[in-house]
Amino acid sequence: AADEGAARYLNATVRSDRADLHESLDRLRAQVPAVKHVSLVVSWYGDDLRAGVCKIRPCVELTEKETSPYEWTVNGLSRAAAREISKDALGRPVYGGTPSDRSVVEAIRELKRRGYKVTFYPFIMMDIPAGNTLPDPYSANGAGVGQPAFPWRGRITCHPAPGFAGTVDKTGTANTQISALFGACTPAQFTRGADSVAFTGTASEFGVRRMILHYAHLCEVAGGVDAFLIGSEMPGVTSVRRNTTTAFPGVERYVTLASDVRGILRAQTEISY
Repeated sequence: AADEGAARYLNATVRSDRADLHESLDRLRAQVPAVKHVSLVVSWYGDDLRAGVCKIRPCVELTEKETSPYEWTVNGLSRAAAREISKDALGRPVYGGTPSDRSVVEAIRELKRRGYKVTFYPFIMMDIPAGNTLPDPYSANGAGVGQPAFPWRGRITCHPAPGFAGTVDKTGTANTQISALFGACTPAQFTRGADSVAFTGTASEFGVRRMILHYAHLCEVAGGVDAFLIGSEMPGVTSVRRNTTTAFPGVERYVTLASDVRGILRAQTEISY
């Protein structure tokens, strides 16, 4: 990062003469030589436990920062246009930001160059700061004020949640809310570059589908991966029903998403949840 002539390395905290990725992988090989398969975890961030309004998007630690030789971009989003991670009482980001598309591509290629198999793991973190005044879905009629700080993504659910007075579980409203969380992005709304993927759909739509379809395309830009996850640990979403029988809209949408991802990734890539 550069600021009025001062600069420091962003990706070299262990040693000043080489990137952390190279240093870490060298140590992995030396200390655990039998490892053959590596999971690469990359996070986007949710901002609400209510499925109907939650946005899941890439975030940065700082929106005002100059980087060289490459500028941060994810899914066509620039650093200046990205959402900033919440800060603690000392003004420090509570999470690390989303890695740029280019750095993800380079990481996949480096892992494969070293002979590792790669599982790509898109990971949802919840950036809901303490002291918020968001309606709490886990309260009677959703009337509670304030959601838990930095909760588990598994708590994203319909509003009000199942088991609470006034819940919309087993209704068409629950179906609508779950649909909003996933969004309506299609595989064709992504454009591949040499080391990035851009989005041509509605710019304000940030949901599960945009995140997962983006990274399916990005993995192909990188030359492919051995396994790809379409999600993990989302029981609050997959247990919601849209009627009084056994229709689970979250499960249905993950099934559709798996099919869409299958059409993007090469045949030998395993897909799981």
